[in-house]
Amino acid sequence: MSWSVAVLAAGKGTRMRSQQPKVLHELAGRPVIDHVLDLALATAPTDRIVVVVGHGAQEVAGHVEARGVRTTVQEPQLGTGDAVRTAVAALPPEPDGGLMVLSGDVPLLAAASLERLRARVDGGAAAALLTATLEPPGSYGRVLRDGDGAVTAIVEARDADPTALAVREVNAGVYAFRRGPIEEALARLRPDNDQAEYYLTDVVAALRGVGLTVAGVRLDDSEEMLGINTRADLATVARILNRRVLDGLMASGVTVLDPTTTWVEPGCAVAPDAVLEPGVVLRRGTRVGGGARVGAHAVLDGVDVPAGGEIPPLTLLTPHS
Repeated sequence: MSWSVAVLAAGKGTRMRSQQPKVLHELAGRPVIDHVLDLALATAPTDRIVVVVGHGAQEVAGHVEARGVRTTVQEPQLGTGDAVRTAVAALPPEPDGGLMVLSGDVPLLAAASLERLRARVDGGAAAALLTATLEPPGSYGRVLRDGDGAVTAIVEARDADPTALAVREVNAGVYAFRRGPIEEALARLRPDNDQAEYYLTDVVAALRGVGLTVAGVRLDDSEEMLGINTRADLATVARILNRRVLDGLMASGVTVLDPTTTWVEPGCAVAPDAVLEPGVVLRRGTRVGGGARVGAHAVLDGVDVPAGGEIPPLTLLTPHS
């Protein structure tokens, strides 16, 4: 099955308290949406990826299109279901293909999780969605299943009755669909909720109503579903991403004397037996050779440190230093 990807990035991001579109805020040296686009580009070719823009459309589109990905404008913004309809209208017709739906502000997803999701649709399900079990489940939509484990509905927390609110399995907001069934379900959506919006989550019940299967794929790590809505969320996600990078370096043989104060952006290369002292910052493109030592609170931005080299503490190095 050939796949397309829709990235939803039309939200205003009011809680960021910023004039800059939320998805363009910096995360580990790159805009948030770039981390999501990396996943999209690993799933489909550029001509089958579309980013739905709205607030700050020109800025977001300018950045996204520089990566060769098309955009489409959702105006007015009438909910996630309407956003996916807008995306589908901008994609080449492909009723027998698949559609992955990602959020432009959810940058921690692992490629392996998307592969598991896609495999369920490739295997015959009309749709599949990522879920997680949270305690407490908070304001996330609740995932309801039947006795066989298939998903029967997603109920938004604001619309849920006490029984649904007691459910601890929640919707992560990441989906895979067969194009034909989802396009038919989207056409039948109605804004029958307290927000008067078209909820993408309502397509689950619609698909089930015509006898199709919807699969739920539980995340092994619920951190993958974390979205960015506030500056505090941005900081939390940055810490998680940095921890992943440092864990990978240490597993490969790099000594990180103080992981709580060391920051290494994705896109750096650090060889085994290198030592990073406390407070070190390595920005994207930096390469540190084996056995090198980077002194405390040094900041290296896109430079090469040779094998066995030593960078003094409190050093700032850039390509133009």
